[in-house]
Amino acid sequence: MKQIGLFGGSFDPPHLGHLALVQAGLDSGLDEVWVIPAYPVHRELSGLADGGVRLMWLEKIFAGHSRVKVLDWEVSQQQPTPAVDTLRRFSAEYPGITPWLMLGADAWAGFESWREYPAHRLLCNVAVFARQGIDKQAVLSHSGWQKMDPEQLSECDKPGHWCFVELELPDISATLIREYAAQGRSLADLVPAAVCADIEKNYTVMKENM
Repeated sequence: MKQIGLFGGSFDPPHLGHLALVQAGLDSGLDEVWVIPAYPVHRELSGLADGGVRLMWLEKIFAGHSRVKVLDWEVSQQQPTPAVDTLRRFSAEYPGITPWLMLGADAWAGFESWREYPAHRLLCNVAVFARQGIDKQAVLSHSGWQKMDPEQLSECDKPGHWCFVELELPDISATLIREYAAQGRSLADLVPAAVCADIEKNYTVMKENM
């Protein structure tokens, strides 16, 4: 059974922390990671990079990476798209495969507030990734989800499971990157080299024109 990770986010802009999370998913036993830039339901976008631009950046970053796909499923709708809708589309297009929704520990903590929860339990498993400042012991299960060890991830073929993946992610935020860009500072150590110049130009120029 192929194990597919679904990694959604605003990617406003994409940064090295996102790349580290994708790699961690692959290292944990996922066969592929599908990256899905979004118009998020639970947070505001900066307004400085539309869906097409964010999609293009991610395509540049992962060009030639055989185990990573970038999907336009959400940005093509040009409006906030609940994760449950994306999961239902996956289920319809890829019957028989249970995807792993890749979440940071902070998102997992608020998972029960997501649109149409707990419908997700019948559509996916969840891989929860450590975040800076969140202790493993503070990452609690939600009712109805069965906890498993990350080592078992590749063997799981039914929805309703979750696992906690420990890793050290770079302490980077999109908010910090946008602030640095607005100040004209280099982003070389924060974002992938393939899109560094594009991101620096985009957020600096857009900020000046606001």
